[in-house]
Amino acid sequence: MAAKEWLHIRRDPRSLGVALVLPVFLLIVMGEGINFDLTDLPFIICDYDTSQASRALREALVHTQLFRLVGSVGKAEEGERLLGERKCLFVLVIPEGMEADLLRGKPVALQMLLDGSDSNTGSIARSYVEGALTTYSYRLLQRAGTRWGLGQQATVSPISITRKILYNPGLQSQKFIVPGLIVVILVILGSLLTSGTIVRERERGTFETLAASPLLTAEIILGKLLPYVAIGLADVVIAVCTGALVFRVYIVGSVLLFFASGLVFLICALGFGLLFSAICRTQQQAMLSTFLTTFLPSFVLSGFVFPIRNMPLFLQAISALVPATHFLVIARGIYLKGAGLSVIWLQFLLLLTLTLVILGLSLLRFRKQL
Repeated sequence: MAAKEWLHIRRDPRSLGVALVLPVFLLIVMGEGINFDLTDLPFIICDYDTSQASRALREALVHTQLFRLVGSVGKAEEGERLLGERKCLFVLVIPEGMEADLLRGKPVALQMLLDGSDSNTGSIARSYVEGALTTYSYRLLQRAGTRWGLGQQATVSPISITRKILYNPGLQSQKFIVPGLIVVILVILGSLLTSGTIVRERERGTFETLAASPLLTAEIILGKLLPYVAIGLADVVIAVCTGALVFRVYIVGSVLLFFASGLVFLICALGFGLLFSAICRTQQQAMLSTFLTTFLPSFVLSGFVFPIRNMPLFLQAISALVPATHFLVIARGIYLKGAGLSVIWLQFLLLLTLTLVILGLSLLRFRKQL
């Protein structure tokens, strides 16, 4: 019996290949993609003081190698706008008269405008900034008598920070997780719903009838797709209502824009299932291939849990090819920031392009032949 079963395995090299390659693939992707250490936190500085002390503070943050200065603005309002456009993670506002206050021994309060839409990263960034400022304040105290004019016995930190958290003031994890879960759930349901549609016809022996029908390839693909689009849209409505009723997470921006983007993403996920259903010979192969190429990248490489900026460059390039990466930005932008099309147009365009590519590949791989 064992010899017979081994013969079946040898005659199915695809399943054998998946069994041998899968552990290596999972270890590499998850080992590189799962990273709880944040080392590249982009920030913008708003320096009203423009003094030697403010420049020294800026350099102290950059030299920690935890923060990356991406620009400077003249007004805090401009920094807030760039924060909403995802140009940075936080804005550090240095008040006017900082150097003069330090020389007089007066404490200085900085302001930190923080993007709270990613609650996990925001909390870590806040801790990192507070730690860096504490270290910098300690150095000021150490050389108070010689450089800054503070008393040698000073024990009160000369620099403090006030925080203004935007888009998710309470840094509630539900507001960060729920939009991401909707994305992951849609990609799982969408791809798995259609992963067996074509290969099931072959296994049940009904593909002959399908091949003999006068329908064109595009018409067959469209006919296979439409019922699941309706089911998927119902799932979107259910997910949004559940998030609102159970977790109190509501859509801040345009509901119409969210559902339009969700429709494009849903068609993309359904297209993935159709593609593997046309390629694979069995439903088991189709479902396993669909799971590996949709759920795993969507969970690990899309930014759902782990920031993409901390991943190696080759994984960042792969994440750009994952549709969930772009819809996740759209969903969280609309949910938490009320972002409009003028802000998320690039992600929407990339998502639409990937959807058309996946549908095109599905059409190319499907053949009305026995």
